[in-house]
Amino acid sequence: MLRVAVPRKVIGDVLGHRSTGSTAPYLKLATEDLRAIALDVPGMEVLA
Repeated sequence: MLRVAVPRKVIGDVLGHRSTGSTAPYLKLATEDLRAIALDVPGMEVLA
C-alpha cells in the first residue's frame, strides 16, 4: 500500500494498529525495499 501512496494512517487502520508506532516497522521494511532497488546517482550521497 505504501508503494501506491496510501497514507500511513490508512495502512495502520487496515492492519488494525492503534498507534502509528505499531505500523512503523512495516513501513521501514518498505523503505528498505525501495532503497535496495534505487539507482545510483553520481555525486549524490545516500541518506541512511
